[in-house]
Amino acid sequence: MSGYGQNYSAPAAAPAGGAVADAFPKQPIIAGIAGAALAFLGSFLAWTTVEGAEGGMSAGSETVGGMDGDGMFTLITALLAIGLFAFGLVKRNAMAAAGAAVPALIALVFAVLNVLDPERLARTYVEDEAGGQLTGEDLDMVMESFEFSTAFGLYVVLVGALVAVGAGVFAGVKGRSA
Repeated sequence: MSGYGQNYSAPAAAPAGGAVADAFPKQPIIAGIAGAALAFLGSFLAWTTVEGAEGGMSAGSETVGGMDGDGMFTLITALLAIGLFAFGLVKRNAMAAAGAAVPALIALVFAVLNVLDPERLARTYVEDEAGGQLTGEDLDMVMESFEFSTAFGLYVVLVGALVAVGAGVFAGVKGRSA
């Protein structure tokens, strides 16, 4: 006996182990939280190493931390990304977690800018310490006597932000297909 428009197919089999299939992308969201946490922690670490020489002799090296410049922006954007990832995880909303890719991308942009120009952070730090008493030419002369390199903390922010952006995009794609 079959009625018109009725489909008497067998119910779908449960996956092995008796677990119910779950299309929610939990792993990328956890990876996103970890990446954003790395970016958050890296914001407090050294971003630039400054090595100077006076009169042909090495004057030693000094580090400039992320919080002396753009680290405040990466800190805030990493916190926003962590919050959006956590919200997406708790509410099981992959698209909310995908939104975390935006602040993570902003942190990534700041990290890339500082990796490409390590003098940028040191220049900002010297300008702040001088209290506006140095002209642009004086500041250029001071900066010429030093060598700048990227320090460990900036790489931590770069990797963390990259992981968070990738995880947010992946969560969005997986959440949209589910």
